[in-house]
Amino acid sequence: MSRPRPRARLTVLAAALLVGCTGSQPLPSTSTPAPVAADAVQDTNPQPRERLRDGGLLRFPLAALPTQWNPRHPDADADARRVLDPLTPEHLALDAAGRATPNPDFVTDVAVSHEGHTVVTLTLNPEAVWGDAAPLTAEDWVATWRASTGQVEGVAPVGPLGWDRVTDVRAGASAYEVVVTYAGVDPDWAQPLVPGPLRASTVASADAFAWASHRDAHYAAPFLVAHVDQAQGLVTLERNPLWWGDRPKLDTIMFRTVQAEAVAAAFQHNELDVWETGTSVDRLQQSRAAADTTLRTAPGTHGRSLHVSRAGLLADAALRRAVLMAIDRAEVGASDLADLHEPPRTWSSNLLLPTQPGYVDQARATGLANDPVRAAEALDAAGWVEGPGSRSKDGQRLLLTFRTPIGDDLAQGEFEVLAGQLAAVGVRLRAVTGEADLTPVSVPVDAFPLARLPEDVASVPAAAELVARVASEVDPVRRADQASQLARLAWQEVVEIPLYQEPQFVAVRNGLANLGAPGYATTDWEDVGWTS
Repeated sequence: MSRPRPRARLTVLAAALLVGCTGSQPLPSTSTPAPVAADAVQDTNPQPRERLRDGGLLRFPLAALPTQWNPRHPDADADARRVLDPLTPEHLALDAAGRATPNPDFVTDVAVSHEGHTVVTLTLNPEAVWGDAAPLTAEDWVATWRASTGQVEGVAPVGPLGWDRVTDVRAGASAYEVVVTYAGVDPDWAQPLVPGPLRASTVASADAFAWASHRDAHYAAPFLVAHVDQAQGLVTLERNPLWWGDRPKLDTIMFRTVQAEAVAAAFQHNELDVWETGTSVDRLQQSRAAADTTLRTAPGTHGRSLHVSRAGLLADAALRRAVLMAIDRAEVGASDLADLHEPPRTWSSNLLLPTQPGYVDQARATGLANDPVRAAEALDAAGWVEGPGSRSKDGQRLLLTFRTPIGDDLAQGEFEVLAGQLAAVGVRLRAVTGEADLTPVSVPVDAFPLARLPEDVASVPAAAELVARVASEVDPVRRADQASQLARLAWQEVVEIPLYQEPQFVAVRNGLANLGAPGYATTDWEDVGWTS
């Protein structure tokens, strides 16, 4: 029998977690500050469990079978992590904006104190067990912290970020209480705790940390590995008979190796149920051509940006600001993702994506938005004189370089759009394959973006005091305001030119519920299923 999740008694705590709670205990609802707003959405066909049929198969493609079954080993690639995701649920769940709340299957209570330094006390669910029925306890958390901070020779887990800010982890009043102590006051204390621990025995040595094969005892999840068929290139997951939470709606999840060039055909021939298409126009069109399918899309966790070299001509901040105003970033996004029914969200902050709490459009706030007339005036004021082909100053032509690696069609398209926009104000742009004044990049943005500020933002003149405040302010409203002030300084300095928030595209079979394009949100694998 599945156990009802105790969500109701976590309501007040959830609100505190969303913003970083204060005090030694969860605050009463009358004094808990409201979460900072976030314009985040996900496209997963959310459905209550009672509307889903019991049973069913879900099929994913893989490029290759996993060779490393530890999700935090450096050798675990994207395919391995895809297989391991239903085997390693997060202990603090994230919503589409990246805000954390406790997953009651693993953590039933959280208390936080910020007196001098942050101390977090987790109460673990005593029903949680590893795949061999051994209890999940504070010992596992202590061992994971030790391994994540270099205290175990030869063991260096990949992620989560934030363990370097933790100075101690120990058992509390019982084996089901974990006390985590941070070096200072830490508003992003949830960051290292989100995925939960690895089993203590698996991080005791380098040999134990490398999982060449799967073992039930390594996982605590709604699903376990039932079979790996090396010859057929298949991994099959089935319900975990020891799972203590809601009974999974699916009874089987299958991962099948498919060559990259054959995935579209396999999806169209109904051999797969889920296909992460990316932003390729060809793949998007192929997914839409498949019968009985839906293309789910939501703002993603990456942003497209131009890295600005603050050397050479662009060492002059006035010139950087003129270039920024000359660029129509919405046009760049529309050109990059021309197959979208709606253009992507223009991105105007060096710290937060548009869907994250506290985001402010800094182009609007500073007035440094697309304005070719003002860009030309700024160039005039800086002494760049109009001439045939480009402006010049003291005999030097205003020529900037743009990096377009060989075979990078996206960068080539961006170059063509930007070259025209900059030429309109007298700036010539030349494509190069090596180092350049402007370099297009895809920037991953963490669910806790203020926990580790970008180096170019932290080094902005006059930013030091704001950087220190953002690092330790636990009041969410004050912190959002401080972060906005810092982002405004970075925007005025033009340390980077954000373009747009990259969307997620996932093609799925009609009737699939609670899975698709989630933003930052955690997948509740026990709630994934079919409506018909």
